[in-house]
Amino acid sequence: MANADAERRTQKRVEAAVPIQVRWTDPHGETVEEFTEALEVSRRGLSFLTHHDVPMFTNLTVVIPGRGPMRPGEGPSDFFSTATVVRVLQEEKQYRIGVRFVGATLPMYSAESA
Repeated sequence: MANADAERRTQKRVEAAVPIQVRWTDPHGETVEEFTEALEVSRRGLSFLTHHDVPMFTNLTVVIPGRGPMRPGEGPSDFFSTATVVRVLQEEKQYRIGVRFVGATLPMYSAESA
C-alpha cells in the first residue's frame, strides 16, 4: 500500500525537522495549540507527530516560522495556512497527522513531474 500511496502523490515529500505551530478545535470545543516539528513537508502539506487523536477532516491552522514570502528590509515572513487533516496513523503512543494546505502552497518545495 505504501508504494500505491507514493505513486498517487503529485508532490515530492521531503523529510525535514521543520518547527511548526498548529492550532485546532477539538471535538469538545476546546482550542488546542501545539508547537512541534513537521516530519515530512511538500508544497501542499506536511505531517507531524502529536499525542492528540485529531479526527479526519479537522480544519487547523499551520504556521511555519520564517518560511513565508520575503519582506523588503525584514527578511522572510511566517508561512500561514489553513489545512485539513487527511491522514491519521497511530504510531505507538503518538499519532502521525497528515495535513493538506487549503489554498496556500510552500514556494520552496518544487512539484515532482508526473
